[in-house]
Amino acid sequence: MTKTKNLTVLQKVFAVIAGAFMTGLMWRLRGNHGFGAKWGMFCVALTIVLFVFTLYGKHKKMNFEMIPVLSGLAALTAGGWGTLNSQMSGYLSSNAYFTGEEVYRSVEISNYSGISIMLLLGFGWLPLFACAMGILFSKRDYKLKDYIVFIGTYYVVMLIASITVAHPLLQLINPQAVEGAAAGLLDAGYDMSPMKAFITKLGSAAFAKPIPFCRNYFTSIKVISSAVGALATSVVVRFALKDKIVAGVSFAINAICAVAITIADIPLILNSDRGILAGVKAPMFIEANDWPLWEYFTGFFLGLGIMLLLVLLPEKITGAEENYEYSPLFRNEKISFLYNTFITFLLSFGVMLSRTFGLRFTEFFVDDDTIEIIVTVVMSIIAFVPCLLIAKKNMKEKGLNTPSDKPLQQFSAQALAIYIALASFMYFFFGEESRATLVYLSYKDLMKADGFMTMWNDGRLLEPMLMAASLIVFYICFAVCKKNNKTSEVK
Repeated sequence: MTKTKNLTVLQKVFAVIAGAFMTGLMWRLRGNHGFGAKWGMFCVALTIVLFVFTLYGKHKKMNFEMIPVLSGLAALTAGGWGTLNSQMSGYLSSNAYFTGEEVYRSVEISNYSGISIMLLLGFGWLPLFACAMGILFSKRDYKLKDYIVFIGTYYVVMLIASITVAHPLLQLINPQAVEGAAAGLLDAGYDMSPMKAFITKLGSAAFAKPIPFCRNYFTSIKVISSAVGALATSVVVRFALKDKIVAGVSFAINAICAVAITIADIPLILNSDRGILAGVKAPMFIEANDWPLWEYFTGFFLGLGIMLLLVLLPEKITGAEENYEYSPLFRNEKISFLYNTFITFLLSFGVMLSRTFGLRFTEFFVDDDTIEIIVTVVMSIIAFVPCLLIAKKNMKEKGLNTPSDKPLQQFSAQALAIYIALASFMYFFFGEESRATLVYLSYKDLMKADGFMTMWNDGRLLEPMLMAASLIVFYICFAVCKKNNKTSEVK
């Protein structure tokens, strides 16, 4: 019989490097117009999933249908940070004016409160994605009801925490945030506590944003609640579903995300006279790119951590399953065809890239919302044609149980390489000047020594050079680590 070889040590090393640069690249793309918010998180997770499938695709739980499921679970829980990512500087800003004032109030806070809230932010960012990633390698047979259990646990516990324990926890972590929100509400004419305001207004960001310190309070409560929900999800999987692998992997990925987003926050807190790096000055080329660097290194450390976790897991968990046979998610041929055509193909690849192209293309030429929608719809319709033809050819004409005639690992590798290339092309060549696209660089000045140094020192070169280098390093490492499909005869 044949047995698939597992990754070699060299391939594992290159996989970790490739994962870090790939996710750093994609997370910065996520923060760029056209990729942002939950849509952008779907794109980031999609590349991680495709990469994991490229390396470990010979597991029965890994199939074409799970590509959008895992990516969608990542997008589902992606939150926001509001004013949180500046708190490690040792200050908390009101981010709205008190009556009669023309500047934001700023209060001193503990260094540790800033660190704590960032760790909680990261820990609650990807809990459902983290569980689903663990399920891919679990030996336990997961049914729909099991997914309902851990997904339901997260949302129920998060909701309960948001109206109970999250409020005293914030008081413990950052009392100034509670005091500031109370003062802001009173100034805005609301005679209620921040906790009552959050509950009665259902955590509305629109309500909180114009009230001093209130946006920070509402966001902090949501972040703490999500972290509590994430922890409860891992605990329920461990003791209710009795799955040590999924519980361990999910907790580890949540912890990795927490550390990643916190360490990456460092560029945003340089030049502060307080905080954990008080007095550390950043050169202009760093200061001018503090937000892009935070986004980039959040993804970099997340990708590094996830891939390091996977390559260090015992091969009895991640190694190819013996007597492996591809198992589609749906047994009904009609449902499988429709799902793969419209969700696996069109949504995951067509709509996501079409939306990004529509936003950035119109931004580049004419900033008009109507044209943006038209371009997005037209591109999605165009993308639908090959999605339908490919799925129809393989699932209808050839009678395959997969939308592609290529094995999952090969499909994932090719799809990932093309997806990264298209996303990067839109980033580098479509977008407004403030987003550092290559078309806005002055190449005449760039070719001169003094011009190059001027552009470097003022920060215009750091981001595009970092992104270009990441793209190159990713493809080099990816070319090495993906060669893991060779088989050897075992007697």
